[in-house]
Order: sequence, then structure tokens, then C-alpha cells
Amino acid sequence: MIIAVSNKGVLLNKVLDASSNTIWDELKKIRESSELEKRTIRRRWIWELIQNASDCTPKGKKIDIKVDYSNKQIVFSHNGLPFSYENLLDLITQISSKQSSEEKKTGKFGTGFMSTHLLSDIVQIQGSFIQDNKYKKLEFAVDRSGDNYIDIKNKTKIMLEQLDIISENQEELHEEYENTKFIYSIKDDDVKAAVEEGIVDLKETIPYVLTFNKNINSITYNGNCYRKEKEKVSPSNKKLKAVQIKSSDSIKDLIILEEKNVTIGCAIENKDNKLSFLPIPNTMPKIFCEFPLLGTEEFSFPIVVNSNLFEVERDRNAIRDSNPVNFELIKVAVSLYKELINYCVEKTITRNEFNICILKPTTSSIIQSYSYEEINKHINKSAIIPIHNHEGVFKRLAFRDSDYNVIIGIPTTKKSMHRDLLWDILSNYDGVPIPTKETYVGWAAVFGGNLEFSWLNNTFKDSNIDKLVVHLKEKDLCLDWLNQFYSLWIRDAGVEEVAESAFTPNQINEFVQFGNIYLDENIDNELKQILTLLGGKIKKQLLNKGITSFKQYFEEHRNRIKDNEVCCDRIEFKVSEILGKETVDSIEREESTQRVFNRLTDWFLLNSQRSKEWFKNLYPKRMMLSSPEENLRRYKIAEKIEENNIKYEDLDEIINNRDKIMEIITNSELSRDDIVNQLKHVITSSKEMKDYVERLLSRSIENVFKYLSGLKNYELPATLEQWRKESYSDTVFPSKYNGKDIRIVIRPSDYQKIIFYYDEELEALDDTDYQLWTDDGEKQIMVTLGDLLKTTGISKIPLNKI
Repeated sequence: MIIAVSNKGVLLNKVLDASSNTIWDELKKIRESSELEKRTIRRRWIWELIQNASDCTPKGKKIDIKVDYSNKQIVFSHNGLPFSYENLLDLITQISSKQSSEEKKTGKFGTGFMSTHLLSDIVQIQGSFIQDNKYKKLEFAVDRSGDNYIDIKNKTKIMLEQLDIISENQEELHEEYENTKFIYSIKDDDVKAAVEEGIVDLKETIPYVLTFNKNINSITYNGNCYRKEKEKVSPSNKKLKAVQIKSSDSIKDLIILEEKNVTIGCAIENKDNKLSFLPIPNTMPKIFCEFPLLGTEEFSFPIVVNSNLFEVERDRNAIRDSNPVNFELIKVAVSLYKELINYCVEKTITRNEFNICILKPTTSSIIQSYSYEEINKHINKSAIIPIHNHEGVFKRLAFRDSDYNVIIGIPTTKKSMHRDLLWDILSNYDGVPIPTKETYVGWAAVFGGNLEFSWLNNTFKDSNIDKLVVHLKEKDLCLDWLNQFYSLWIRDAGVEEVAESAFTPNQINEFVQFGNIYLDENIDNELKQILTLLGGKIKKQLLNKGITSFKQYFEEHRNRIKDNEVCCDRIEFKVSEILGKETVDSIEREESTQRVFNRLTDWFLLNSQRSKEWFKNLYPKRMMLSSPEENLRRYKIAEKIEENNIKYEDLDEIINNRDKIMEIITNSELSRDDIVNQLKHVITSSKEMKDYVERLLSRSIENVFKYLSGLKNYELPATLEQWRKESYSDTVFPSKYNGKDIRIVIRPSDYQKIIFYYDEELEALDDTDYQLWTDDGEKQIMVTLGDLLKTTGISKIPLNKI
């Protein structure tokens, strides 16, 4: 049937109306979008152009794409097939001549190109026009400027008329075609920002596009050319390949796995024979259909998935969730991902696996929920986390065990600046495995931080310092470690919060709730011990004196401090109870109670002034604390002290020095010189001790002189004064024994011991012509080597120190 001319005009007008309606509706949709939507649409400009360029690839060949950008202009070009009449007609009318399913063209939706008009209303096209298998020069403007439907219809009509002119133009034809160019003029700052954002997307995704898309040979941006350089198949898994994308100034490496039209991939770095996984940028789309689907950045898959079989939404911002083909493709992707994780478990060369394990859950998508559940379960039970250990051995564990219990602690704090410090503290504690310092923050992004201050604090409950020491590397620095822990916790959470929940060690090394503990404000140790022996719990209630982290807290809470007066009040109460029972119930005092009372009265004697102040009720009745036998014993001790002209306040030092002397002379490890030097130090350590020693020496010299003067075998000077003048030293004196010159060494022998103080004494004893005489205040005797051997029980004499 032949259509009348008038009818043909009506038909063309209808087509123009339909085209203009489509264009105007699409433009309104784009122009009236929110700023956020416009920003997303503008990000797509580069991919709309690249997709259309890919559709122009000659059969059996590849194309090259170039993008040149300056402040005012974008020039996008490719060397794919030039425009035909039908191509330009589709572009002008936005009425596609191909069906949606035809040849699976990635750029099948002509409206995608419309989004590029957010960059510029007018797009200049340059290149070639194919006609009768020949090519002629093409310069064409796609003009979408206009504020209403009529403007758009008129502009569309003009472009159709220009298309007819181009097709009818009989200019010279060429055997080869020129590159096709799309030129955009950039005038708006917002547009400029969107363009630059698209450029960032381009640079991030170029390695994936060149890997996934078989049509594109290279992409050049401002002179920097990217192309696929190498592709190497793993010998242990034929599905796994390493791909290298090289540009003028960099090399990008990807690792991919392929199966059944599905490819998964991620960026890697090869260094020092180690394969490190690189972070996936937040702006990286997770789904590709040969090109990135902008809007899939949050898809529940840890790395990039590509398939040219994906059924995508019209705006190319997602895959269709209810589509069974998509579900099967994601199943393949999940399986490939598990193989990649298993590869990491089996090999020791992989590093930073956390970068390919970050997974975001969703409840709004059936496909993504499946992906999340399967992958999350596999990650949790795969041994891919490198564990810190002091031996430096490379060891990896799974986050959960076979029963799905968490077994790895990942440090976390309220303030991020404290995380590394908490890791440092935990690195000296082996009570729970933790990731290495280089990786723990990355694994926190995967599993979340689970090892807080409170977790570690709870392990102290119902425990003691001895149990903690077992888990510490530096066992001698347990209190230092605890102070670091409490101090950091206070800085991170505040002292009040820590005070509410902390378990801290008391003075018997048990961990107790901080709310039940008090600061020890220099309470006398003997008083604490006495109160404890009387049944008091004071050491359980006092903070271990090695814990200093809560100083500020106690300064602000003075009611949480115990001092000597508090301790004394408790002692008075306990003693009054005992004395009351003895009086009322006629209970006989137990020996253990008397020993405690003796310690208390001893303390009274040594601290009389403080006793009067702190024991106002008990001190005046202190005689009630001693039994008659105890009082008699004490009187005898007092008499002995007075007889020796020893001051009461000097007793401690004399006793301490005496004990020190015995320790020195019984130490078999010390050489003779060591003994002499240490004894000198003890003797000269105080004036009181020096005076005491001189009194003993003077007495012993006088008694030995009197005794030897009465023996016929000895010849001594007529008087003691003359003997002193002729002496070799303070304790070594001349004499004749049976007519032979000898030296007499005189030492006191109080407390049944002989102590040598001076070098001259030991030098005299080195000689063979000497005699050692001792005096204990009552009798004088000469001591021979045999006496020394018999009384000390020495049967072996080491000669290595002589």
C-alpha cells in the first residue's frame, strides 16, 4: 500500500513528537534531579562515552580511547567505527533502532548519552560519516539547549534536517575514517567539580576496565596511556591470574579469578616476594558489566565482580535483585572468592588480607544477603589473621574456632589515638591472641574491635597478681604493666568511668572492685601487720602501693583515703574487745594474742610521741598489754642496755649493723678484701656504732693486758699506757712469748663472735708470729686455728681466694 505524501508528513511529525517527548522528559528528569542525584549522574559521563565507544569496536579488533581535559574543555575520542546514518538518527531522536537484548551491547540505552548534557547542553561531534562503505568528514552539533518542549522539538527538527544534508552531501569520500571526537565546553564550577570526580573514577577503574573488557586496547588520559601489559596464570589454580596494567608513570597489578563468564578481581602489590592486597577505595563500584555500575559501591561483596551477562537496571546503577541469572552469577562469584581466601590460607606469601575482607551487610537485597552470609561465614573460619608473638614466627589463625567462638582479640578504644598504645600493652600479655601491630586496625575494619579495656579488666575479677604474672612477658614488671593499663584507660574513658568498674590489686595481691578499696596514705607497716594479726582486713581494703595511676582520683575523693589514725582506731577497737572479754569473761590470754600485744608495746616504745597522739585511749593503759613474765623480760633487756651505756634511740642501728656484720662474715662468696671493705663501711656508717665499737675494744685491751701481765711466759710493758704507745695499731700490740717477739691481736668476743675491723689485724694474722686473744668482758682466751676450725665446723678451706 502506498502512503500519500500528506500522510507521510503526518507520520514524520508524529515521530518527531514522540522523539521530542522522550528527550524533553529525560532532560527534565536530569535537570530537576536533586543535587546529590545530579552529582551521581555527572560521575557517569565518562562511562557513558566509553561504553558507546566500546559498541563501535570493529569485529575482531580493539579500539583505543583518549580523554583530554583542560579547565574549559573535554575532548573524548576513539578510533572505533564512525557514525552511520542510523547511529546519528538514534542519537538525535533517542529512539533506538535496536532491541534491548540485541547482541548484549553495553551501551544499548541511548538515554545514557543524555546524562552527558549535564556537562554541556551542546556537544560538538567530529570525525567521519560512513556512506556506501566510504567515509566523509563529519562535523555535527547535538544541541539540547532550550527551556521547554517547543525549544527541544525545534532543535531536534533542525538536527534531523542537518542529518539529511550530511547524507545527501556529495563531498569527497575517503578509504579510511578519522577518530570520532565528542567535545564538551565546561563553563560551570559545579560541572568542573563533577568532571574531575569522574576523572578520579576513571583512574581508579581503568585497570579493571582493561582487564574485563575485550574491546578496548588502551585508554589515554591527558597523554598518560594505560594498557594491559601482562597476564600470568597461577600454576596451582588455573582460574587465578595476575594481570598487569602499565601506564606512562605507573604499573597497576590485579589478581583475578575467572569461571563461567564471571570474573572477580582486586588490586595487589608485589614486593619482596610478598603479595599484598591493596585497599578497595570507597568510591570503587563493586559490580561491573564490563564497565563499572556507579551506585554499587556498597554492594555486599568484598572485591570487584564482573560479568557481561548481568541484567542491570535502566540507570546502570545496580543489577536486578530478583533476576535468577544475576543470582546464579553471584553464586559463582562467591565460590571464586572462597577459592581466593583458601589460596591465602595455603600460601605464606599473601599479606594484608583484611583489605579484601571488608563486607557490608544488607537486608534489602536477596542476592546481597546471600553473598554476605556465605562470605562472612567463610572469612570468620579461615586462618588468615597474622598473630603477634614474641618469637617472631609467622603464624595465622581464624577469627573464630570450629564452634564459631571468637578466639582473637582486636584492640579498640574510644579515642583512636589510644589504639596503638593499648596494642602495645596487650602485646606483653599472652592471655588472648591479637593480630600483629601492622594489621590489627585493618582487621578491626573487618570484624570490629572486640578487645576493650573492660574486657581485660574483667579477666582480673576473682584473680590475683600471681595469675596475671603468668600471662606477662616481663613478669618482674607486673605493677608497671598494670599502671600503664589503668593510666591509658583513664585517659581514654575518664577516671570516673574507670573507678566504677576497675578491678585493682590490694596489699595481699588480690584484685578487688575499685569501689571497695582505699588509698594507703603512708600507714605504718607494723601497725598494718598488727591490725591484720588482730583479725582486721585492712590489707584487703588498701590499694597496692605499687599502683599509682589513681592519684588524681584520690586527690578529688579524700574520703577514699585511709591513714595511720584510721588504722590505730581499728587497733584500739580490736584490743578493747579482747581486754573486755578477758575482764568480763575471765578468759585467759592466748600466747598468740600476747605475741601481738608484745609487738604493739614494742611499737609504743619506739614511737612514744605518735603513740600518745594516735592511741589516746589505749596508750595510757598500755601496761595491760603485757604479762608479768613479759614485763620481767623487758626489764632485763633494759638493764643490759643501760649497763653498756647504749642509748635507746641507737638500738635499731646497732642491731641492724650487727646483723649486717654477721651476714658479711658468713658470706662464702666474698673475698677477704670484700669482707674488709664492707666491714669498714658498717663500722663507719654512724657515730653511735663507732663509739660502741671503741668501747668494746678499749675494754678488751685493758682486760687482756691485765691477764697477760700475770702470766710468766709473757713480757709486756709495765703499764697499759706504755703498751698502747708501742702498739702497731689500735688492736695489734707487741709482746715477748718465751723470749721470742710476737704480735698480740686483741678482739672483743661479745655475743660469742669475733669480728675483725681493720687491715692491720688481718695483716698481723698473715704472719706466723702472732697470737689472737679475745675478751667478752668476763674472761680472756687465746684462739688458735684449731679452735676456729672446730667451732665453725669448717673441714674444707677454698684456696682460690687466698
